[in-house]
Amino acid sequence: MGAPTAVLLIQLSLVSLPRPSWADGPTNFPPTTSLPSVDRPGENTSINWELLGRAVSAQCFHHVQVLYKDSMESKTYAGHMMNSTGDRRVDPGNPSECKVSANHAEDLPPSFRAMYCRVSWAEKSQVSEDSDSPRQGVCAPMSCSEEDVGHIVNTGLLGSKPMSTWTPRDVDCDREDNGISPFLGLIPQSVGFIITVLVLVGTCYEFVITVYYTSEKRRSLTASKCGRFLMCFSAYTNAKKVFNTSQLPGQLPVLHGLRVGSALWIIYGHVDFYAGYTGALTIGNRHDFDVRYQEEWFYFIETFNMAVDTFLVLSGFLVAYHLMKQLKKANGEFTLKDLGLHFLHRFWRLSTVYYGLLLIFISFEPGCQSTWWANLLYINNYFMGEGKQCFGISWYLAVDMQLFIIAPALTILIYKKPRLGVAINIFLVVLSWGFYGGLKQLDPMANRARIGHSYFWTPARMAPYIMGILLANVLFRTNCKVPNTRATKIKMLVGWVIGITLGLIATVTPAIVRAVNPESYIRGHETWWIAIERTIFAGGVCWLIFACCVGYGGIISEFLSWRAWLPLSRLSYIAYLIHPFLIFLFYTSYKSPMYYSGLVWYILFVGISVWTFGVAFFVSIGLEVPFFGLEKLILPQRRGRQPADNGNAPPGTGVEVPGNELQPLKESSPEEQPSQKIEDGETDMTGVKNSV
Repeated sequence: MGAPTAVLLIQLSLVSLPRPSWADGPTNFPPTTSLPSVDRPGENTSINWELLGRAVSAQCFHHVQVLYKDSMESKTYAGHMMNSTGDRRVDPGNPSECKVSANHAEDLPPSFRAMYCRVSWAEKSQVSEDSDSPRQGVCAPMSCSEEDVGHIVNTGLLGSKPMSTWTPRDVDCDREDNGISPFLGLIPQSVGFIITVLVLVGTCYEFVITVYYTSEKRRSLTASKCGRFLMCFSAYTNAKKVFNTSQLPGQLPVLHGLRVGSALWIIYGHVDFYAGYTGALTIGNRHDFDVRYQEEWFYFIETFNMAVDTFLVLSGFLVAYHLMKQLKKANGEFTLKDLGLHFLHRFWRLSTVYYGLLLIFISFEPGCQSTWWANLLYINNYFMGEGKQCFGISWYLAVDMQLFIIAPALTILIYKKPRLGVAINIFLVVLSWGFYGGLKQLDPMANRARIGHSYFWTPARMAPYIMGILLANVLFRTNCKVPNTRATKIKMLVGWVIGITLGLIATVTPAIVRAVNPESYIRGHETWWIAIERTIFAGGVCWLIFACCVGYGGIISEFLSWRAWLPLSRLSYIAYLIHPFLIFLFYTSYKSPMYYSGLVWYILFVGISVWTFGVAFFVSIGLEVPFFGLEKLILPQRRGRQPADNGNAPPGTGVEVPGNELQPLKESSPEEQPSQKIEDGETDMTGVKNSV
């Protein structure tokens, strides 16, 4: 019931968030004790007013003089502005005191407004180097431009003590007038209000017919179009669907564990990444943070973005496998109508939550003003430059959708002409290596930002997806069976050794190389490794899925099949989309420097993960699950597909009703090897939300 309200609260909370900088990379900073502290205007400071007047605009210069004079007279607003400045150049200061207290002071001069700015500092000898910078919060007159603030901040007029060896590198200010129409802020609020009303009405409707009507009358009401529409928005029914842990014998719940584990890995990595490289959080012991790569566990964070490749494998595997089953049932026919419905259902399922959250971003992120259309068309992964990206975390959805568009052609080819299809798919995997390595060499951002823009481009990311298609072909041809012989068991054991080795090579090699040569960063400097590392990792993931499908998953399959993963798996798509919001919300709300340690980072990860999945639950029952239900009312059923249930849950959403679920895959026992009857639903219990 509170899902849309939660979305509105997130939207309102995020209005003041800073625009993230994605281009920063790690560096070593001087100890905090070497950085200058705050000084008051006029104290131990010689100000060259004539030089400053030529450097800044006339209105800015006038307001700076007013601020200087009022500071000397101890006026309230000026005191708030000085006090909100960070005490050191790694201190964010107090944004609320600057933006709220100073601007609401009774003695604030007419036409004078204060704004909060983040100043990145660099030693003059390093100002041209591509590296991170300590960031300090300062409070400045709003009439000043970012360039003006850069000139003023080193004079001491804004409360930061000047130091001859340091100079401002970059200034980013929060302005009330950001060029975004206030009307845009009303759009997500209006949509949220409408959805809230629908959830309330749907929930009350279910309560009334359950309490006051007989079972026969209740069935009649819920079978009508109006009844089904209202039931789609019932928070009670939708919550039961999300938390349902029932599993039919023979299903493959191991994919749930894979999805949840990968989502948590991404959150853990972003807790670290956003803390250090976006300026959202001030780290007090920056030097300790910058040398954390020396800790034994750091490889787990360093390679966290490989979790994306797990989702690519899952997406390619599920799409291709179910399309092959559909082709088999339709005697190999796949018409233009089938293709249209294939795309339409996918678009509906991915876009509901995505577009809803995009409305929030459009209302406060400047980059969305010029590139929002790219997000709507799922091509935003080619617009990731500074000032252009909108809803940055959604780049993966664009890659997944683009690969989904070409998947039918690759799958039909491999279905009708297996040898040619396999050869072409393998060729595309190899071609992806060339794209990844080649594009990184041509990418001007690659050296400074490690990953560069090429990291987001589909040709460079398609290898794991296509490997998923190849895996689907193997399981389809073998019907998820292997001979139950001693030779098979030996082969499977060898396969596990190879699969685990591939995973370890992909994740641990960068740490080993750095241990041998501390100056070497193989993931950023070696083109050949950049090209193949994700394929190596995807090979290990493919083996895990294959072994579990044919019944040789062992204890790993048991762990990944734990029923507790089911609800979290259903929420992982939303969790992926919203977790950057929540991380930034926490970091920008934290008023003091945070001191790094492995334990502190782990506690942050646990807390943010719980928070993320909690918010995801409310968004799911209020937005995602209801629109999956509406899909059955609006869109026609595809040929060769069967509905997942009697209408209470849409097919392929990962929301099952006991006794009515599809069984797309079965996990065979090596001893029993039962006959495998696989229904042709949209997906198995992983749902379409494998595109996380």
